[in-house]
Amino acid sequence: MTTSRFVFIFLLGGLLALAGTARAQRTALIRQFAGSTVLLTTGDTLQGPLVLHPAEDVVRITMPDNTISTLSAVAVQSFAVKGEQERLRNTGFYDFFDARQGYYYGNPYYNGMLPRQRRERPDTSLVRVYRVYRWNHDNDYSDFKSPGFFEQLSRGPQVLLRREVQVERNVNTMPGAYGYGYGNGSRYGGTYSDIQDKFYLGTPAGNVVPLRNPKKDLLAVFRPQAKQLEQYARENKLSFTEPRDLAYIVNYANYLQAAK
Repeated sequence: MTTSRFVFIFLLGGLLALAGTARAQRTALIRQFAGSTVLLTTGDTLQGPLVLHPAEDVVRITMPDNTISTLSAVAVQSFAVKGEQERLRNTGFYDFFDARQGYYYGNPYYNGMLPRQRRERPDTSLVRVYRVYRWNHDNDYSDFKSPGFFEQLSRGPQVLLRREVQVERNVNTMPGAYGYGYGNGSRYGGTYSDIQDKFYLGTPAGNVVPLRNPKKDLLAVFRPQAKQLEQYARENKLSFTEPRDLAYIVNYANYLQAAK
C-alpha cells in the first residue's frame, strides 16, 4: 500500500468517526421543564427547573441558589414535571392525569369528558410523572439490571410505562414523492429526528415487561381477559399503539383482573 493511499484511508476513517460522533450528539434526546418535584431515595424532596437526559437516566435540577444538582436514577424514587419548554414532535400532548388515576372509558364512577384528540400545541400545564424501575435495558439475555426512568401513563397494579427514544429517519424522496427526486432516481433526501415510544408494564413486584408489540404482548400478559380487552378496544375505538388509548386499555385490564 502506498503512503498516499494509507493517508487517504486514515483521513477517511477519521471523518467517518467524526460524522458518527456528530450524529450521536444530534440524536441525543433532552427534555427541559420549568418546574419539578423530585423525591429522592433518602426521602428528601428537591424542587426547581429540571433537565432530563433519558438515554443516560440522569436529571439536572436548578436549585434556588442557582447551583445545579445532577442526579442519576439510583438516587431518585420518582419525580413530577410540568412546563415542558420544547418538544421535537408537535403531536401527542396528552394529559395522562385521568389515566394515572385508574379511569377507563365506560367507568361508571367517572362521568367526566375524556378528550381523545391530539393537542396541536404544547400545554405547559400538563404534568408528567416518572418513576424508577430496575431493568435490563432491553437485553433479554442479561441478568444485569440498573435503575432507569420510566414515564407513568396509567395506574396499577400493572402500570403502563413509556420511554422515549430519539431516532434518525430517512426522508423518502423517491421520484414523484412530494416533488422530490425527479429525474435523478434518488431514494433518500436526508434525515430528520423523530421520537419513538417504547412501552413497558411495571409489575407489582417491580419488574419491567417490554411491550415490543403492544397488542400481542399485552394480551399475553392478560391472557384470561384477552377477548374482553379486544372487544373493549374495538367498541371504544382504542388503539394499542397510541399512548393514551393504551393507558385506558391497561386500566381496564387491571379492573377485569381485580374483578375476576
